[in-house]
Amino acid sequence: MSQFILIFNFLVLIGSCLITSTVSAKKYYKHVDDDGIVHYSDKKPGADKDFESWQVRVEDSHPKASVVNRGTDRMPLLYAVNPYHGPISVHIEMTQAINAQSDPPWPKTYNVPATTDYYLGTIEAIKDNKSWSYSYQYSYRLGQNNPTYDAEYAYRLPYRAVGDAFISQGFSGTFSHFDEQNKYAIDIPLDEGTDVVAARGGVVMDYAEDFIKGGADEKNLFRNNFVRIAHDDGSMGLYAHLKLESVVVGNGQRVKAGQKLAESGDTGFSTGPHLHFAIQINQNHNLISVPFKMQYPNGDIKQPMPGWLD
Repeated sequence: MSQFILIFNFLVLIGSCLITSTVSAKKYYKHVDDDGIVHYSDKKPGADKDFESWQVRVEDSHPKASVVNRGTDRMPLLYAVNPYHGPISVHIEMTQAINAQSDPPWPKTYNVPATTDYYLGTIEAIKDNKSWSYSYQYSYRLGQNNPTYDAEYAYRLPYRAVGDAFISQGFSGTFSHFDEQNKYAIDIPLDEGTDVVAARGGVVMDYAEDFIKGGADEKNLFRNNFVRIAHDDGSMGLYAHLKLESVVVGNGQRVKAGQKLAESGDTGFSTGPHLHFAIQINQNHNLISVPFKMQYPNGDIKQPMPGWLD
């Protein structure tokens, strides 16, 4: 995720404006439940719920966490807003402090639960009779920071059996599995429209299904349909290159292992129809992939390797 820098000088605040566009858009909703918990979703709440809604462009359809001031200019109360249906970590630090200090002291990394507004702290003048200025920056990463996850868990095949299948690119693959988020991923060529199923139970944390094209052009790196499942041990399963508008689950929905999530496709950075599957964690406020084990059709449990899945 990107890093954000906010600068405040002598209590002068910068406003924002809303820019509309004719690009195809999708509607998102926000509502507060009876327990006071804030929920974000692309599914309209029930008729008995008060909610806010807004349109976003397809290109910007992924939710984005943010840090907002719910206080005043003189006494800012900073909250992390997590729209994801899974935890994230938020790191915040002062980049400039003239007669100013944070309470609690920063830098600090916070674990922010799913779909919540989480209090981070305030910034105040050290001496009230003097001018003061400050700036801070924050960044966020998907997942709980440094979870104790089960590295021995045996994942089932992430697709519905359709006959012979094979792994075309495995861990540390030289075509596209060289960055930390995808180093320990596998690619399984599948005919477009093959059922993609949960390799492990969990909660749908986020998904995208509005992208149409694929290809080995760098412009397609961030135009990828996917489903992300948050597991109970803090790890996350990523299912990518999915078919346009094929996702059949919703954000916040709990799914079981073997349950259909979507259909395989050829969207994003792809040279042909296939499923990209990875297990990821948040390690030291950095999203990385990790090695995992898989149960093969013959019952063997082992690290998946390039070759036939038999």
